[in-house]
Amino acid sequence: MTITSNELRTRNVVQLKKIQGASRRLHVVPQDPERGLYLVESASLPGHLYHVALAPDGLWGECSCPWGRHGGTNCKHVLAALQERYASEGRLSFWKTAQAARRQHRRTLRGENLIATVRKR
Repeated sequence: MTITSNELRTRNVVQLKKIQGASRRLHVVPQDPERGLYLVESASLPGHLYHVALAPDGLWGECSCPWGRHGGTNCKHVLAALQERYASEGRLSFWKTAQAARRQHRRTLRGENLIATVRKR
C-alpha cells in the first residue's frame, strides 16, 4: 500500500491535534519564564516533571522527555509550555500549515514546522 503525500499531511495534522489536546491537560510550572525554562508534568508518570527550554523566538523548544531526547520536536510538553508562555495573549491553537492557520482569521505565530493562532480570551 502506498501512502500519498496528501494522506501523510492529513495524518500529521490529526496527530498534531491529538498532541495539542493532550498538552492542554498537563500542568506547567514556570521555572524561569524570561529564559524560557518550564517544568511540565508527565501524563504517564504521576509526579514526574520534564524540563522544557523554549527558544527565545518562534514556536519550538527542547524537552527532556523520551521523545525529545531522541530528536523529536514539538512534543506535548513543549506545546504545553508554549501555551503557558502565551497565556496572557490568549489561547494557542497549533497548525501544521500556514494555509490552515490563515483559515482561522486570527493572529498567527510561526515556528519550526509549527504555526499557531492566538484566540484572545
